[in-house]
Amino acid sequence: MTWEIDLVLWLQSFSWLVLPMAVVTALGSPATYLALIAAYSWWGDRPFALRLSGLLVVAAFTNDIAKLLFHAPRPYWVSADVMPYELQNSFGLPSGHAELAVALLGLVALRYRRPALTAALALLAALIGISRMVLGVHFPIDVLGGWLLGFAVLALFLVAWPPAARAAGRSTPRGRIAAAFVLSLAAVAASALVARALRAWAPDPAWTGLTTGLAPVSIEFTLIAAGFGLGAVLGHELDRGCRAFRSRSAGAAGTLLGLVVLVTLWFGPSLLLPPSGVVSDLGIYLRSAAIGVWIMAVAPAVFCRLGLYGGASPEQS
Repeated sequence: MTWEIDLVLWLQSFSWLVLPMAVVTALGSPATYLALIAAYSWWGDRPFALRLSGLLVVAAFTNDIAKLLFHAPRPYWVSADVMPYELQNSFGLPSGHAELAVALLGLVALRYRRPALTAALALLAALIGISRMVLGVHFPIDVLGGWLLGFAVLALFLVAWPPAARAAGRSTPRGRIAAAFVLSLAAVAASALVARALRAWAPDPAWTGLTTGLAPVSIEFTLIAAGFGLGAVLGHELDRGCRAFRSRSAGAAGTLLGLVVLVTLWFGPSLLLPPSGVVSDLGIYLRSAAIGVWIMAVAPAVFCRLGLYGGASPEQS
C-alpha cells in the first residue's frame, strides 16, 4: 500500500490539478447520470433512457456489494499525509465513479459508434478515475477495480438486456411493476445481509488519517439503485405524455425546469432526513423512486400541460 500512498501524494503535489479534477469528478457523479437519463427521456429517446437507467441500477448495486465485500479503506483514512479534498463515508474498493464512468459512458459510446465521440468518452472515463486519486479518496487499485468492474457489468448487461426486455414485453404493466418492486426489495435485502456481516467493523488502529466518525458499512448505493429502478419502471408505465418539444427554446425551458426539480429531489430530502437508521434508508429509497417517476412520467406530463411538448409520443419500448 506504500507505493499507492506515494502515487496519490505525487498526484496531489500538483496543486493546480485539484480544481479541474473536482469538476471532472462532478461530471462522474450519479446525479450527472440521472440528468443524462432525463435528457434522453425528455428529448424523445425513451428506449435508450430505459437502457441507461437499467445499467445505472445494476452498476450501482454491484458497486455497493463489492465495496462491502472488500471493505477496503480510503487513502486519507490510512495516511494523515493525504489531503482529503472530498469526504466519503463508504469503503474504497472499487471506485464507484470509475465503474459508472466505464459502464454508462461505454453504453453511450455504443449508442452512437462514432470514433471521435468514443475516444472523448474514454478520455473522460480515464480522467474521472484519476480525479478520484487527486482528490485523495481512492487508491490506484480502487480506480483500476472500478474500471474493470465497469467493463464486466457493461458486457453482462449487453448480453442480458435483450432477453430481459423481451420477457418484460410479454408481461402486463402490473406484472412489470410488481417484478420491479420485488427485484428492488431483493437487492436491498442482499446488500443488507452482506452489511450485517460487517456490523462489527472498526478502523485499523495503525491508520494515521482522518477516521473520526466513520460509518462506512452502508447500503446507500443499493437503496438509490433499487428505488430509482422501481421509480423508472413505474414512471414508464404511467407516462401518457407527448414526446417532442415544439421548439428548441421550449426544450431548453422544459429541460431547465425538469433539472431544477431533479436537483431538488436529489438534495432536498437529505436536509430533512436523519443521518442514519430505518427512516433515513426509507427516505433514500422513496426519494430515488420519486426521481425515477419524475423523469419518466411526471416531467413529461408537466411539459405537456405547459404547452412545451407538441408532438405525438413515439412507440414506447
